[in-house]
Amino acid sequence: METYEEHIGGNIREVRQRKQYSQEKLAGLCGISNTTLCAYENSKKIPNLMTIAKIAKALGVSIERLYYGEENTVAAVPADKGRQIVNSVYTLWSAGAIAYYESYMAGVMIQLDQKEAIGTMLVLCRFKEPIKRLIGLLDEFKLRKSTYPEPERYLEMIFASVAAEINEEIRKGA
Repeated sequence: METYEEHIGGNIREVRQRKQYSQEKLAGLCGISNTTLCAYENSKKIPNLMTIAKIAKALGVSIERLYYGEENTVAAVPADKGRQIVNSVYTLWSAGAIAYYESYMAGVMIQLDQKEAIGTMLVLCRFKEPIKRLIGLLDEFKLRKSTYPEPERYLEMIFASVAAEINEEIRKGA
């Protein structure tokens, strides 16, 4: 079965060429070596989510564009719903758009990283426990990132674990 990971390299190359960026220029913008970028584009290596996010930002496209290609190719590549959900939650969390609080009171102001958040509530309709766990792990990771020998690898393990949990709930029809 074909997976979206098999297409990431080609999608990166396609967008890079469309933007008329050399490999050297894109690698420099992303803080990676030209050799590494070449390995990604030739599907010798698969970049982790953090690296894909850097590449997407440098190219001015979404992470989904690099994962799934143009709209018409999405149907050709089976989508991993759990990973799509995890990626979406991570994108919102990393942008500071969402957070998780165990004790929430509507209308109460909350201090978060020197930013004030007015009591707004987002309701999770499905996958409540995996999403709460993901945000909690991300918060912990942010605080202790420097203590992990391979932070990006650890982050990828978190994503894979939570995506598998969500996929299992989908499979069970939860």
